[in-house]
Amino acid sequence: MSFALVGCAGTMQGVVRGEGTRVQFQYEQGVDRDTYRTNINGESFSGQAINTGATSGVGTVFTGGTTATVFTSSTSGNFVAVLLGNRGSTMRCQMNYADSTGLTSMGGVGICRHSDGRVIDVTW
Repeated sequence: MSFALVGCAGTMQGVVRGEGTRVQFQYEQGVDRDTYRTNINGESFSGQAINTGATSGVGTVFTGGTTATVFTSSTSGNFVAVLLGNRGSTMRCQMNYADSTGLTSMGGVGICRHSDGRVIDVTW
């Protein structure tokens, strides 16, 4: 049996590489994606993170003369996010969740690249 936690929220801590400026991200965990938000130099960013290793399918299993249809799915802890700023900037993040099922609350590490070239190292 599998289940998903919906509506969990928390924070991630980031630092702009080479600058030392701290950046705090907020996340909300959803069933099939997370939502990230942050503010950098007065610009508000928000976007979604999706599991890049998620797969699902339908198959047929034959056992003991019986045929059954089964649904399969698997996930990885690898997420990609795109955050759009309210002043035209963007950020693309690659996150590695500590939990391979994608539970954000279990922690992880990542890197975000701002459209102006800055790199933000993230941990939670």
